[in-house]
Amino acid sequence: MRPPAHKPKGPRIFGRHCLRLDWTSASEHGGCICRTGSVVVSDTPKGIFPKSAHLLKHADFRRVYENGKRHFSGNMTVFYLHRAPLAPENTNTAAAELAAAEAARMEGCRIGFTVSRALGGAVERNRIRRRTREAVRQHYSRLAGVTMDVVINPRKSVLKADFAVLSQEVARAFAVIGQSARPGRKPPGSGSRKSEKPRLAKERD
Repeated sequence: MRPPAHKPKGPRIFGRHCLRLDWTSASEHGGCICRTGSVVVSDTPKGIFPKSAHLLKHADFRRVYENGKRHFSGNMTVFYLHRAPLAPENTNTAAAELAAAEAARMEGCRIGFTVSRALGGAVERNRIRRRTREAVRQHYSRLAGVTMDVVINPRKSVLKADFAVLSQEVARAFAVIGQSARPGRKPPGSGSRKSEKPRLAKERD
């Protein structure tokens, strides 16, 4: 006699991979879950925000904070600074080739994230960072041809904000940055507030 059919409890099995699928999390983002178990919140290609476009160095973060402009929105503050192209220091062929390769690598917009410990524990900070990065990934193509360094300081409200709102705020910030990159154009919605000073936190991505 065959045993009665029953619904399996726990993780669902796909081949040799055991995945614990969080359908609630997926529905919150308005997306679906892929085979890797991660939430897919858009159909934007994954390569749209490559690792080479991530701002990582401490000195670069500080330079953007100290010399850049600011754009404010409800759930984040965006700092941005034009990055001058690199010029070769000598005419040596090998050195010139290395300088050209470095200049090519430095082209385009680099974006970093600062998520301080004041925003919560590690789980909360990681979720804030992931949601902000996904919004950036959706709109990174808007910055094509823009040579800028950008630092995004998300607020704790990013945890509960509707993702569509976060996406719109990033799109608006990128539009301001794109306008700022054009000579002779003063972008609306940018500027500085003395009451909000940038802090370089240890938590960066």
